[in-house]
Amino acid sequence: METRLILGSMRGIFFCQHPFRILTASRDFMAVLILSAFLNQGAAPLIAQAATPCSVLTRLRLETRGEHDAVERLLDLMGTGLTREVYCRRLEQFYGFYRPLEAALKIRCALPGDHGVGATSQLATLLPRLKKTTRLQRDLHYLGVETADLPLCRNLPPLETEAEVLGCLYVIEGATLGGQMITRHVRTNIDITPTTGGSFFEGYAADTGKMWQAMRQLLVSGAIDPQTESAMVVSAITTFASLRGWCALANTCAKNLTENHREADQRA
Repeated sequence: METRLILGSMRGIFFCQHPFRILTASRDFMAVLILSAFLNQGAAPLIAQAATPCSVLTRLRLETRGEHDAVERLLDLMGTGLTREVYCRRLEQFYGFYRPLEAALKIRCALPGDHGVGATSQLATLLPRLKKTTRLQRDLHYLGVETADLPLCRNLPPLETEAEVLGCLYVIEGATLGGQMITRHVRTNIDITPTTGGSFFEGYAADTGKMWQAMRQLLVSGAIDPQTESAMVVSAITTFASLRGWCALANTCAKNLTENHREADQRA
């Protein structure tokens, strides 16, 4: 069975909460059940006009799908051929991306907001989430990798506006959902647990669902107009693309280094 999980939002959890609050007749109740069935089968766009509060979540899910899938294929963390060596390489790539990205996000979230004091406090609530670099460093050190000299990504997504920050956070917070399944996969296949090199993918552990629901609410409340909503979507796509480009470059460099070593061994 095909599983969709890396760095992304698990499809099927973004559907709107029910727009109907008060039911006065059994006929209305049946209508709600029918609509709910459509939502659970992924037909939310069919009633998008009736569910405008969730339009940004639907757009993020649908419009980032191409980049999301490309990153998933590139990393292949759920493949049966995953080894500890490949796993370490993936952690190194994530570290090279997350360390400069989280540093930039921390600076931006501490600045005054785009729309006054209230907006500033909204971005400030994101600061406690920006600790994934620490987890990556802990995992890599446990697995025998020093992080001081690891290369860092310079092609980061723009984070000048609140919309760009929220779009970026959609990607890296959504990744914690797939991380739950990766945690189980690496425990079973390469004997890595959250305390033995797997804390990054564990994310918020039992609180992951609750943290994602809070992030969803921030995304919806931040989409104050169509222009802002579009900016959030563009930022999410750009974040995926930046990660994909960084990991593809790292893969190429690792492949070239392996080939150079092989040629040197053959000459020796």
